[in-house]
Amino acid sequence: MLIFRRQVKRIAASAIVALLVASCGESKVSQCNRLAEVVNKAQGFMPAFESNIQTFSANAAQVESLGDIKAAANQYVTAVDEVVSDLDALSVELEGTDLDDEQLIGYRDRYIEMVEGFSSALSQASDAMGIVQEVQAEADLPAKIEESQQQTVQAVQLIQELSVQESTIINQVNTYCGAEGAEGAPGEPSETVEPAPETPAAPEEETPETAE
Repeated sequence: MLIFRRQVKRIAASAIVALLVASCGESKVSQCNRLAEVVNKAQGFMPAFESNIQTFSANAAQVESLGDIKAAANQYVTAVDEVVSDLDALSVELEGTDLDDEQLIGYRDRYIEMVEGFSSALSQASDAMGIVQEVQAEADLPAKIEESQQQTVQAVQLIQELSVQESTIINQVNTYCGAEGAEGAPGEPSETVEPAPETPAAPEEETPETAE
């Protein structure tokens, strides 16, 4: 599974002082930190998502019957649907994040679009696995698995494209906020941005062999 993480380095004390002196209203630093704090909330739900997908992958590799395949598919759909819900909530909170800096507002809006894109692609992956969930007979599995995989490939391709956009946005925000390459001041809490998740393609499940 591909999970992309970027670390936002701490803003140096000298940079903070310079920005505070230059600001006519609320400092850019405080707005940068406010935006980072919201984005960082992805760290709260990402570990559970990763763990669930790892368990799914392990279970999918050991399927022996139609029931096993459907149980693994159920687990995948549940895990993905949960993270989609979390991403949707993150998007709403980002929209409500109060910012005055026009540049930060632009970055925030682009990040919201990216999060919504991830949510949509993950929903597509969930729908693709739902095809397997609905299979009623082992004879139907090969065609349904192929259909599911075709849809999953499309979702993963979109996620990979969004990951590139995400990396660009994060790098631009780091540079604008003065965080890129800066060392943290003593006692200053580190800011870590956990980007939206990248879901793996569903493993190819082997059609269970029926006894002759």
